[in-house]
Parts: sequence; structure tokens; C-alpha cells
Amino acid sequence: MFTERKIEKFQQTISGLPDTPNLSAAELKRRFDACPEELRAALNGVCDDGAALEKRMDAYRAETFEGEITRDMLAPAVQSEISGKAEQTALDTKADQTELNAANAAISQMQTQITAKCSLICGEYTGDGTESKTIELGVQPKAVFVYPTESAYVDRDGGEFHSGLAFPGYPVTCPYGTDTPYMVLEVTATGFKVYYREWDDIDLNSNAKFRYLAFV
Repeated sequence: MFTERKIEKFQQTISGLPDTPNLSAAELKRRFDACPEELRAALNGVCDDGAALEKRMDAYRAETFEGEITRDMLAPAVQSEISGKAEQTALDTKADQTELNAANAAISQMQTQITAKCSLICGEYTGDGTESKTIELGVQPKAVFVYPTESAYVDRDGGEFHSGLAFPGYPVTCPYGTDTPYMVLEVTATGFKVYYREWDDIDLNSNAKFRYLAFV
């Protein structure tokens, strides 16, 4: 019953996307929510299975015992054992309650993480033709997509970089003409940074207007 809810591997992950996915903003947001949604569905399924199992056990008890079972109905040896364990049970109650509180806290934290969603910051900037320009957002984005107002594309075959999608630790780079790739777009601790190299067609800080979508 419960093993059917086991998650061996998330079906749709952000790491599975190409460096520059051709996806809409809505599809990108859905991809960010996909893994938490799978986890939420599995957790809810486990809860539903547990409730169903509890109902079945209640039905079994009702069919097996017609009335209340008292200690006097048990064999003398069993009665003696129950009496001996009563005091220990009282001692264990406090420890059980502590474990229950810890479990409830863990479940609450998991539910908070599952329901957490990305916020979207939309904006526009004008390049100044310098080698680089930092766009401050006040927070490190989980992903940022930059594109020019007139067109949005990255022509890697032709070596032209006019837009891009970057993640923390995974910048957009231009590998042509040097052993060290040139930066095109990268996420910073408080926003993102765009670059301009005229001879390498890196144009995210050229003298033009650009729009961006930042997921935080």
C-alpha cells in the first residue's frame, strides 16, 4: 500500500533542462513547482492510505470483539504481566509525546517547503556598452532570463549571444576564440550581471534595451 507512494526519481527537474531552454515563463514556473508537487502528492497519498488502513483495523476489531475487553477476561499470567508493565508505560508516555512533537514539527516543515513557490521579478534595463553591468535585485535569484526588447534568441552556431538563461553557479558563457570562456550572463548574490564584447557578439550590455525575468 505505502510502497506505491515511494518516489525513486523526480520526473521533471530543473537540472534536466538545457542551459538555454526555449520555454515560456509559465512553463518555467511549472517546472520549478513540479518536484514539490510530486512530493506533495506522494505525502497526501500516504496520509490517505493510513486513514484507509485505520478504518479497516477498526472494522476488524468490531467484527472480532463484540464488547469491551477487560483485564479480568485475560489469563492470570497475562494479568500479572500487564500490571507489571503499567508503571513502565507511564514512564514511556512522556518520551512518546516528545517523539510525536518532533514528528509533527518535521511534517509542518515539510508542508511549508512543499507549498513554497517562486516569486517572479520582471524588469527592464538599458545597456551602456561597457564590458559588464550589474543589475541589483536585492536577493539572489534562483534563475534569470534576459532578452532584448526587439528580439529574443541565442545563436550559438553563429557565435551570437543576444539573450540567455542562467542559474546560480551555471552562467551563460561564450566558448569561442579563447581557452577561457567569456561570460555572457551570470547570477550574483544580489541580482545578476550582463556582459558586452563587440567582437565576440556578446550583446547583453550593448547600447540597447533588455527585459528580464528573475525567479526568487
